[in-house]
Amino acid sequence: MSETQLLPETDALIDGLRSRRSGHNFDADADLDEETLEELVRDATLAPSSYNLQPWEFVTVQDDDRLDELVDIAFGQEHIAEAGTAILVAGHTDPKTADRVFEEWVEAGRVDEETAQGMKEQTVAGYESDRAGRDYAVRNASLAAQNLLLSAHARGLTATPMTGFDFEAAAEFADLPEDTIPVVLLAVGPSGGDEPERLPRRSVDEVLHRESF
Repeated sequence: MSETQLLPETDALIDGLRSRRSGHNFDADADLDEETLEELVRDATLAPSSYNLQPWEFVTVQDDDRLDELVDIAFGQEHIAEAGTAILVAGHTDPKTADRVFEEWVEAGRVDEETAQGMKEQTVAGYESDRAGRDYAVRNASLAAQNLLLSAHARGLTATPMTGFDFEAAAEFADLPEDTIPVVLLAVGPSGGDEPERLPRRSVDEVLHRESF
């Protein structure tokens, strides 16, 4: 087995990954500025996705009254309002970016038009069932959400993901199209101080299985 070649920035990347926490202690008197918010979303959009379809959307909420509504939708999780910014990460259940994306594949010289057409047909067919469409949405939007969490941590912010909320109410609240579903709700904002010690994680020996379970 060959030795792994480490990138120059590896130490910082690994430290960020291993030190990221899902925090709940926000500075309620500080706001997330617009430039930082856009940078967080830009970093989120660099996540991998199936065929580069990028089937994600981000609905940000910073209005105090709207945040209070979200607290109710999230069954009373007050840290949403305390953070000052909530981001609902949503995913497409229909491959509506396929035409554009596969044209970009051809323009970039990755494949010819015939191959791109076959890839597109295969992708569209993969979305045909409700279950498949939902799975695509959840998997890809979740990758984007993790990118955003890591970006927030790298910028000294506190962020926490939530799936404990009323999904139907959240979709209505955000006025999501029928082919776009809520996946995860993030609370993001300036840190209010230290967080409790991380709870124990399952060990590598417990979760790593070689060749089969």
